[in-house]
Amino acid sequence: MTAAGPRSGPPSNSLVRLLMRQQATGFEDLRGAEVSANVPISERLLNEFIQESLPRSVPVRDLHVSPQAGDRFDVRARLGSSSFLPPLKLGVLIDRQPDLPASTILVLKLEMGALMSLASPALRFFDALPRGIRIEGDRVYVDLAALLEPRGFGDYLQFVRRLEVHTVAGAVVATIQAGVR
Repeated sequence: MTAAGPRSGPPSNSLVRLLMRQQATGFEDLRGAEVSANVPISERLLNEFIQESLPRSVPVRDLHVSPQAGDRFDVRARLGSSSFLPPLKLGVLIDRQPDLPASTILVLKLEMGALMSLASPALRFFDALPRGIRIEGDRVYVDLAALLEPRGFGDYLQFVRRLEVHTVAGAVVATIQAGVR
């Protein structure tokens, strides 16, 4: 703190170096630390992340995911480059949470009712999804470890004891319990 109040600006290089040394040792000097957090992720931030993660090879445009209350999402997307095709609209339900440390997989269920048989050929377009996401029938398997690894965050999952993903209107809420053993 300075006389004018809390210090602002980027962390000092010495703090960054200290944290990097701790990370290299598995945060051994922080053994016993525990953290619980509820992290709301806005619809806007969620969609920015999705847009940045989609490979250019995926023939999807105008993709928008809208979190709804009760562990549901509305998804709207246009497949292919033709403006004549109507947008694909479907509901997605969180079906199964990750079971850390055994499984880092979040399972989503596509809710399209009778349209599922008609939409199955269109879902083949999603074969080029980012590493860590696959679709089998009406289930979407999201491997959180595979998504975090290329972004440099994969090693942090070893500290997470519990992770749940829920939705409220307009946001995804991640509930995390982590600690250093």
